[in-house]
Amino acid sequence: MHISDEDELILRLSNHDRGAFEQIFRTYYADLCKFCMKYVRDEQVAEEVVQEVFINIWERRSNLTITTSIKSYLFTAIRNRSFNYLKLQLPKEQKKVDLEGIGFLEADNREQEMIMDELRHHVHAAIEALPNKCQIIFNLSRNAGMTYKEIADELDISVKTVENQIGLALKKLRENLNPIWDKIMLLILINIF
Repeated sequence: MHISDEDELILRLSNHDRGAFEQIFRTYYADLCKFCMKYVRDEQVAEEVVQEVFINIWERRSNLTITTSIKSYLFTAIRNRSFNYLKLQLPKEQKKVDLEGIGFLEADNREQEMIMDELRHHVHAAIEALPNKCQIIFNLSRNAGMTYKEIADELDISVKTVENQIGLALKKLRENLNPIWDKIMLLILINIF
C-alpha cells in the first residue's frame, strides 16, 4: 500500500468511513492473528486480541494518530496487547507452568493443597517482583515458549540481551524463593515417592 493511499485511508477512517475501516481490517486481520499467535499460543485468544485492537481503533478513529505505516502501527499494537494479555494471564498460567511439571497438582490431601497454594503465591510474587523488561522476556521464554532468537527479533534487542535478562530473572527468582526452598524440595520428594 502506498503512503498516499495510507494517508487517505487514515483520513477516511477519522471521518467515520466504515469502508476504510473494513479495508484495513480485511488487509491485515489474518496476518495479525498469525503474528499474535507467536505470543499467546492460542488461536481463539489471538483472534480476540486482534479484534480488541480493531475495536479500539474504531472507537478512537476521530483522534487516532498514526505516524508510521498502518501495518507498523497495527503490528506494534498487537505486540503490546499480547504482552498485556500474557501479564494478566500469568497468575492463571503460573499454576500450570510452575508446578505442573513436577507433579504438584496431584496433592494427596488438603494440607498439601494449602502448601501448594502458598508456593504458587510465592512463585507468582517472585516473578511479579522482576523488573518489567526482565519479566516480559522471562514470560515470553517460559510461558509463550519463544526461543531467545524469536524474543530478540520481536523486541528488537540482541540475543545476548535476552540471555542476560533470563539469567537475571533466574538469579532473582532463586534469591526470592530461597527462604521457601526447603518446602519446595519436600513437596517434590513427597510427590516422587
